[in-house]
Amino acid sequence: MTYGSNYDSSDNRQDDEGGERGIGRFFGRDNDSPKPQQHSGPQQGQYGQQQQGYGQQGHGQQQGYGQQGHGQQQGYGQQQQHQYQGGNNMVGGSQQGGNMPGGDYSQEELEKNERNARYKDWGTKAGIAALGAAAIGAAAYGIHEYRENQEEEEAEERRKQQEAEQEKRREEEERRRREEERRRQEENKNQGGWNQPPPSTDSAYGHYTKPQEHGSGGFCPPAPYGRPPYSFQQDDVRHADPNRSSDNSPTPHEYPKLHGASDHVIKIGSVISLKHNMTGRFLHTDRSHSTSTGSNQQLVFGYRWNPDENDWWQVLPANRDVPVPGSVVSFGTQIRLRHVETGRHLHSHYNYHEGRSGQNEVTAYGDSMRSDENDHWVVEKWGEGAYGQTWTQGEVIVLRHYVSGMTLHSHDLMISDDVQSVTCFGRGEEENDKWRVQLD
Repeated sequence: MTYGSNYDSSDNRQDDEGGERGIGRFFGRDNDSPKPQQHSGPQQGQYGQQQQGYGQQGHGQQQGYGQQGHGQQQGYGQQQQHQYQGGNNMVGGSQQGGNMPGGDYSQEELEKNERNARYKDWGTKAGIAALGAAAIGAAAYGIHEYRENQEEEEAEERRKQQEAEQEKRREEEERRRREEERRRQEENKNQGGWNQPPPSTDSAYGHYTKPQEHGSGGFCPPAPYGRPPYSFQQDDVRHADPNRSSDNSPTPHEYPKLHGASDHVIKIGSVISLKHNMTGRFLHTDRSHSTSTGSNQQLVFGYRWNPDENDWWQVLPANRDVPVPGSVVSFGTQIRLRHVETGRHLHSHYNYHEGRSGQNEVTAYGDSMRSDENDHWVVEKWGEGAYGQTWTQGEVIVLRHYVSGMTLHSHDLMISDDVQSVTCFGRGEEENDKWRVQLD
């Protein structure tokens, strides 16, 4: 009997059964339940037992291998299953915006990964929204800057237009002034006079008219341009030229105040006091004294023998004249005298007479914004006029009212205590017409 013949059919069946149990374990089925053994015969010798034993051993090995294989395959299956689940999660995660590694994850970790993926998605959307908002803000800022620049350009254009209009108005005023000057020169020429300063007084300022000599060796003061000669009569009523007022006048409303002068020369802007030569009283006005004649203007009178704060006057140009501040004033020049304390101008007029003397009254009138031709006075050197010569401190002068031709006058007639009458009267030939100037 060969080796192969020693195997009994029962042994073969046992081997088959063992194999089936091993295969059953490999696929997860339990085939360990005993089955009824069938023997083909009495072949249970030594070799049969050995064969049975070998079969059992083989069966055990096969069973063990089956178990081992089953365990390995089962473990591999579990690994495959977890990997597949991880792959599902990975695929799902990639669909939700992030790649998640596979592996054996708990439910908490999977939920955390999903939250992280959502947060990342939200962050992306928030970033896009922020960029959009920033773009809108930048566009709004750009529009704002453009509008500001445009408004600045428009304001600059308006400013330039205003400056051009102002310059045009100044040129027009200058043109009118030159035409008026030429007209006056022509009128004065027809009367045989002249109104230009002598060459030796180029630095002087003012309008000049050549005085007319008369038989006594004195001079006759010139009348205003285009008007009849002075009569020096109170009933010869003359009116101020409305074109020579402060209305639309190019003359500055204010000039710098000049105090003192080492050369004793009177200039435009000088602050002076006027002392009456005969009585020694100073020309004075204040807010507490007004006229009683009906004009209701501020009274001007002679007051005491030492100047106080209400005795100072500033030398200013006539209306519509525009000298440089500090210009030297020459005799024959039309000036205004503005009271420093109250801001009113030395003024005279017809129709209102001083109560006790009956002479034309002298008042302080207007302010820096209101002035007319009745505020104009011609400064002359007493007895000779000396037109064109420089006016200096201490000289005896006459102040001639430009409209009426009469002069600033005072006398011993007292209105009340320390209130000496001051009027506008006469030709300027009396001692009571003399005044001297002191610089502040």
